[in-house]
Amino acid sequence: MTNQDQAAGFRLAAGTFATGVGIVSSVYDDIPLAITVNSFTTVSLQPPMVLICLKHRSRLLAQIRNSGILAVTVLAADQRDIARWFADARRPSSAAAFAGVRVHRAPATGCLVFSEGLAYFDCQVRELSEQGDHAVVISETMSYGPLHPAKAPLLYLHGTYRWITSTPSAASAA
Repeated sequence: MTNQDQAAGFRLAAGTFATGVGIVSSVYDDIPLAITVNSFTTVSLQPPMVLICLKHRSRLLAQIRNSGILAVTVLAADQRDIARWFADARRPSSAAAFAGVRVHRAPATGCLVFSEGLAYFDCQVRELSEQGDHAVVISETMSYGPLHPAKAPLLYLHGTYRWITSTPSAASAA
């Protein structure tokens, strides 16, 4: 089996695991960058920490190395177009990429948060580790909160965006 065949098989198997979709942003020298991710998870409650993975050649990874800060916005199902836009490597690599998108600054870091998302995590990088063709970034969450938690989440499964047609109410989820 060639390396290319092995990578394709691994991608196919990994694609069976449904994940949430988020956008990670950072800002350095007042230049914002962002990218769509599905490699996001919480790591710790005390202190509150999250983990993301980014390709080594990612412009955002270079920016995070320089700034030491990032924000993650968990996307809602009605944000598929935004997810696609920030997954497209052909988008502008400057503030122009955010034209027409409702964003605001995260309170602790000033990174951009997508205002119509489900929740956000405003973070300071604690550890960056090179693993295979990606970097694993573990960050301490300085501020966080819900934005629109009643909206349905955007999911990624079998290489395409999906969503849940109904979500439990906050009362029934408790």
